Amino acid sequence: MGALGAVGLAGCLGDDDDNGSGNGDGFPTDSLTWMIPWSEGGGTDTYARQILPGMEGPLDQSVDVDNRPGAGSMVGTEWLSTQDPDGYTFGTVNSAGAHFTWAAEGLEDSFHIEEDFEPISYAGTFGYTLIVNRDLGEEYGIEDYGALRDAYADGDISGFGYQGAGSDSHLATLLLRDDYGLEYDNSVPYDGGGPTSEAVQSGEVAAGFATNTSAIGAEESGEAYTVVNLMDIEVDATEMGEDLDMITNYGDSMAWLVEFTQTQLAPAGTPEEERQIISEAVEVGVNSDSAQEWAEDTGNILEYGDMDAAEEAWTGIVEEQEQQVEDAIGGFDAFNELAEEES
Repeated sequence: MGALGAVGLAGCLGDDDDNGSGNGDGFPTDSLTWMIPWSEGGGTDTYARQILPGMEGPLDQSVDVDNRPGAGSMVGTEWLSTQDPDGYTFGTVNSAGAHFTWAAEGLEDSFHIEEDFEPISYAGTFGYTLIVNRDLGEEYGIEDYGALRDAYADGDISGFGYQGAGSDSHLATLLLRDDYGLEYDNSVPYDGGGPTSEAVQSGEVAAGFATNTSAIGAEESGEAYTVVNLMDIEVDATEMGEDLDMITNYGDSMAWLVEFTQTQLAPAGTPEEERQIISEAVEVGVNSDSAQEWAEDTGNILEYGDMDAAEEAWTGIVEEQEQQVEDAIGGFDAFNELAEEES
């Protein structure tokens, strides 16, 4: 851990003055920035905006969301690693999707996905589904994954959207093609769940990835609906409810690649005292009435994990995932070769 700066030291001294609240005259004395490495409207962004209102009270400061999408979350994640380790900037980066994209893009010389961050908390688990444009889906009777495969194979529909070239959803796209028979004519990368969902809703692509969180928003628009759950986690808040098709009906589980823990992180060297104050505020935000009501209404998994739990969710993934990708597709080099061939 880095040495405490003036602000961090003030936070420690302030604990005695305010009976351990972590506030008063200590940290924070200014607004905080919550970096989200995906576009507004995606699953990660939606979670943050549900939690945020409940955080501001205990912090006695505003928290501003800063969306920095691009490169499958790597633009924002690398940016976070370069910020001052003073507690005023933190972010949500999803394990283990970010680990995959970092390794696939060969970013080891730019930053380290585990070593350049300090854990704060985690706020829930979510993952990928596939959504289909409503007009096209209803026209061609697409009610499950098998019907979606048939519609692509027959040339009835065109275009498949995923969330970032070189990302976890890019590999998932290739696995759906090679191992689950999805014969799409062309695949299109977008910067996150929001833009991918919008592309499906508008008919720019017939179908594509959406987290179970953003899939609800797509359905509420009236322009798209969820057709298959790629996770092992049950999703029953979509239009199809308990009848929503599961990808495991067509092959092996994809959970290792398509399920994510929403992990809050700070730049390496951020003092533990500051991180603990933020972590406790996240806990209040997660457990607020409004956030829990949202989770219940939408079927999203919203739960708080402390600093130790966040560290467990974030570290040790790189080595484990290397073997998983080797088993699935022959390694990261093989993935990049396939991705380049398709682009």
